[in-house]
Parts: sequence; C-alpha cells; structure tokens
Amino acid sequence: MRAASGPLMLVCLAGAPALAAQQTPVRFAQALVNQMVRAHVALVAVELAVDSAGTCKTIAATDPKDVGERCDDDEIGPMRTGEPDVAAPTRDDPVYDITQALHDATGRLIGAVGMDIKPMAGQDRAAALAVARGLLRELEARIPSMHRLFEP
Repeated sequence: MRAASGPLMLVCLAGAPALAAQQTPVRFAQALVNQMVRAHVALVAVELAVDSAGTCKTIAATDPKDVGERCDDDEIGPMRTGEPDVAAPTRDDPVYDITQALHDATGRLIGAVGMDIKPMAGQDRAAALAVARGLLRELEARIPSMHRLFEP
C-alpha cells in the first residue's frame, strides 16, 4: 500500500481475531508503531494490519487515518512468497517502500511488514533492504504472538 501523502509500514497477519470484534484501541500494536518510529531516524512511518476472515486491514498506524484501510498486493505478496517487495524512492514518495514477511518471536509466520525507509547519503537498494531487515528482526523479537498485538 503506497500513499502519495506519506510513507507507511504495513504488517499483514493471518488468523487474527475478527476485526469486527475489535472495538477498543489496539494498544500494544499502536505502542509498537510509535516506539519503532521514535527509535529509528531512518524509519519514517509505521502501519500494522491484520488478516481476519480473509480481510486484511490496518489496526495501528503512525497516521490514524490509515487505520481500517484494506491491504493490497504490496502486503499480501511477501506474506505468500517470503520475498521482499522493494520500491525505490520517487519524487512523489521519497522513501524506500520495503515489504517483508513477518514472524513472531518464536519464528512463526504471522504476516508481512512494509517499511518506508528514508534514504541516507550514498544508500542504494541493498543498503536500504539491510536496514529494513534489521528493523524487521527488532520488531519480530518484540511480538511474542500475533494475539499480543490486540492486548493493552
């Protein structure tokens, strides 16, 4: 999911509790979003989404207006293939948009994470992907299970 208005990070998780049942804020997921962006200057924005009953939607985001948006092929593809999706910076979207498969801390595949990485001087595609992989490892280590994302 690419937005002309700003960068995003997406996580699509399979098998999450029904989205309709989630009436309260997704506190742990939103805390992860906020903490990751604050902790990493290269990470511009974050968005987390889950797949419930075949519908993948955003549950937490740097921009609250993104909550509730449906996932698209940028998020679903890496979840299915395990291969990262990398879009280079453009004039309209000046970040690397990188989507990777996501696992919980036990190594179980739970979805995909898309990251918008601010390019640094001299940074090429491979270097941006290496940054995204490091951020992915950090994020995965903080997710004991998919269900924890729904807890306070």
